[in-house]
Amino acid sequence: MIWASRLIYRNFRYWERAAQIAFVLALVLIGFGVLLMFAAPAEQRVTIVTGLGALILVAQGIVLWANRGMVTVFTQAQRRYLAGDLEGALHLLETARSEGRADVRTLTLLGTTYRQFGRLSESEAVLYEALDKDPTAHFPLYNLGRTMLSAGRYQDALKVLEQSIAAGAPVSAQFDAAEALAWLGEAERAAERVREFGGAWQEPYRRMAAALWLFERGQGEPPSPDLIRDGLPYWQAAAQRFAHTPYGTVIQAHILVPMQVIMEGEGNPNVR
Repeated sequence: MIWASRLIYRNFRYWERAAQIAFVLALVLIGFGVLLMFAAPAEQRVTIVTGLGALILVAQGIVLWANRGMVTVFTQAQRRYLAGDLEGALHLLETARSEGRADVRTLTLLGTTYRQFGRLSESEAVLYEALDKDPTAHFPLYNLGRTMLSAGRYQDALKVLEQSIAAGAPVSAQFDAAEALAWLGEAERAAERVREFGGAWQEPYRRMAAALWLFERGQGEPPSPDLIRDGLPYWQAAAQRFAHTPYGTVIQAHILVPMQVIMEGEGNPNVR
């Protein structure tokens, strides 16, 4: 029951308008039926309970119907994306969009996938399309900020990332905002974000970069060998993927080169 409630809460804003109206109406009728059951004479309660059961079945049917597209398109594409099958995910997402079956989450995942291919202008266009459907959704806002960051548009990225955080984006968005600040030359403000939110970041590449930024300011130890081993491949891949943008250049100069120095132990005799 709790799982179903969370599913409905998470997906409701992405349902078609007709499904939203039908579900709300069903809930209102169910609520009215419950009140009526307590107020009605005992001999009428069996009939009311039967009606409530029918309304609950109708509500369940609406939920299943409203989520049909997410199961067949978004979920399948997301599974392929997470499994590393970007080509397969891209095919599913582009097909859904061309057929007019792409909701906000589907368009956002398409924009994210375009970014993984380095197709930043297409990524931005699709993410704006997602925001046209829901301007306050943090999922497309966050990914739009990531795309702008990848294009080297750090000021624009920071603005959109802050909007996504205000809209409810997870704490990982604070890292991307700190990254934008770092590349804007706002090293102290970036370090403040790291000190405030760094303990909540689980991904090795985020923790590695955060440790590097603080270490460079004399505010912590260098990234550990294990953290470098787990986090460095992400940044190496990002530098290669976005080599055609200022972002790829800044990763090379301000993450990969300093990490190489740390790994070689230059300027830090404690690192082996």
